[in-house]
Amino acid sequence: MKKLVLLAFVIAFAATASAQTVKESMVNMGKQQLSGYLIDIPGADMKTVEAAFRDKLEKQYNLKASSESGFRAYLNQPFQPFGSANYDLYFKVGEHGKKKNKVSQISLIVCSGNLNTITSQNDPTTADYVKVFLRDFVSYVQEYVAKQNLNELENQMAKLVKEKNSLEKDQTKINKQIQKLNKDLEKNAQKTVEKEEKIKDLQKEIDSAKRQLR
Repeated sequence: MKKLVLLAFVIAFAATASAQTVKESMVNMGKQQLSGYLIDIPGADMKTVEAAFRDKLEKQYNLKASSESGFRAYLNQPFQPFGSANYDLYFKVGEHGKKKNKVSQISLIVCSGNLNTITSQNDPTTADYVKVFLRDFVSYVQEYVAKQNLNELENQMAKLVKEKNSLEKDQTKINKQIQKLNKDLEKNAQKTVEKEEKIKDLQKEIDSAKRQLR
């Protein structure tokens, strides 16, 4: 079932990634409204989208995270996709739409410092870079889901191999026990035969002694 869900993600992404647009909009952060960027990520739940975005920023670009008014924040750090300067990035993942047709959405605020937001009006070049990055991220979610699927399959394989190796060790141990038991069984059978012979001999003596008493 989980594989089918992951496959559904991939199909949904492939069909919609190129059609996604980035909107510039006011975003609520705490008690403030700041200019930011919004993009929908269809076919993926909020948890998956947030994990993929964190993976992109924190593992691929080594950004250090903190928190700010419900947003994940990356403060005063270089981020090559946007340019050569240091930036303050704030993001969170929400959703919109009807209950059975929810769509995950990323809200991203990019600042040059002191909550001075970067927009198409005050820095069109950087704003374009932000939009390109977000559009490309839609495809990255597909890659992230596929990578998680592969990791899960590899973990399952590693677990199965470990269990198989453990069973093989147990089998070797059991075989040694069986060999020992077989040897003990042979010894016991031999001793049983010897006892039977002695019983027969002694019975003959007993019978002979009885006959002498008659």
